[in-house]
Amino acid sequence: MFQANQSSALYDRACKTLAQGVSSGLRRHVTPVPLYFDHANGPYYYDVDGHELIDYTLAWGPLILGSNHPTLNEAISKQLTKGYTYGAQHEAEINLCELLVEILPGVEQVILSNTGSEAAQAAVRIARATTGRDKVLRFTGHYHGWFNNILVAPNDQDPTSGQAASVCGGQPTTEFADTLILPWNDIAVVKKLFERYEGQIACVITEPLLANGGCCEPQDGYLQSLIDLCHKHGAISIFDEVITGFRLALGGAREYFQLNPDLTIYAKAIAGGFPMGAVAGRAEIFDCLRDGRTLHMGTYNGNCLSVAAATATIGVLRKLGTFERMHEYGRTLRSAIESAATRHKQQVITCGAGSVFSVHFGLDSTPQTFSATLKADKDTYLGFKSALLDHGIHTVHDGRWYISAVHSKKELEKTINAIDKSMAVI
Repeated sequence: MFQANQSSALYDRACKTLAQGVSSGLRRHVTPVPLYFDHANGPYYYDVDGHELIDYTLAWGPLILGSNHPTLNEAISKQLTKGYTYGAQHEAEINLCELLVEILPGVEQVILSNTGSEAAQAAVRIARATTGRDKVLRFTGHYHGWFNNILVAPNDQDPTSGQAASVCGGQPTTEFADTLILPWNDIAVVKKLFERYEGQIACVITEPLLANGGCCEPQDGYLQSLIDLCHKHGAISIFDEVITGFRLALGGAREYFQLNPDLTIYAKAIAGGFPMGAVAGRAEIFDCLRDGRTLHMGTYNGNCLSVAAATATIGVLRKLGTFERMHEYGRTLRSAIESAATRHKQQVITCGAGSVFSVHFGLDSTPQTFSATLKADKDTYLGFKSALLDHGIHTVHDGRWYISAVHSKKELEKTINAIDKSMAVI
């Protein structure tokens, strides 16, 4: 049985001065006691109770090179001797932007920010300034940051109405009055909403792979149809690649699905664990910044350390065979989970792409919408996750698994063995 005595003591201590006892609400109930970590190296985490854990959380996605990567360490150490942040221009940010334009299909220019939430806000603002419209369409189960204007839920009585509801307290309806929300993977309801709000929708924002909502994959032609509808009605198409960017492929979903949305948002893996966000697209879409119709600001935008980290991370990821290895690792792991489930008479479906996938217990078919994932047996998965932890495997509580560039055959063999033992326990 996994013992977390030191973590428990630290959590009790934290609760006295740190609201919630954690710095992000999602970390509070991922294990019976929030785990506290002492250090990390490669694909391993080491907690304060002395456990060595193979890590498949990757800090909720950013650690695509694992932890303590020598190339990233060297780049950061070199920059530390030159400066932390200038609040001004430096050549390294030009180098990074040139690199992004080189590797991201259809991208001509970028702007830099610090987090995915900030990048999403910048993209929406640009879309509104470009179109002169206010309404934003997003989809159920997708996540585009925690700001009030975008963090909404659908109307339970009529989820296809487009009407949005608050997710939590402190969200005045006035702040999301222009936000519309629909089920994903249903192009017919999107067409109807465009007709209902003809000339009013500024943008459609979507995760190209529903990584935040069970790793549902888009139906054939769905993403292109969204882009086409936006073009037809004068709206801006936005891909939120905070998770899929630099994870599905070096060029993200643009490369993986061979699509060209108007704008794309990046964060998480772009800087290998350092805070960095970006918005990318055609040069003309940023005219609204150059001509003063709107603003993009931020003290830490393009800061030296994050830029150095992003440049180094992309340099490692673009090495020949990197994505092929990560994808093969992910496929092998998914196959091992499904095979172990069959042997131990569990109903399990995995879905996703590349180095991010989700595990669903109790489903009869592959989910294509967030609502379908809600029918999965969450309790059984949590039992599986708990058993994995007993065998030295650390995973995200919602069924998501992340693969890094440094997970090797050694970790794969240990994980497959742990999966079989854990499946037997549940």
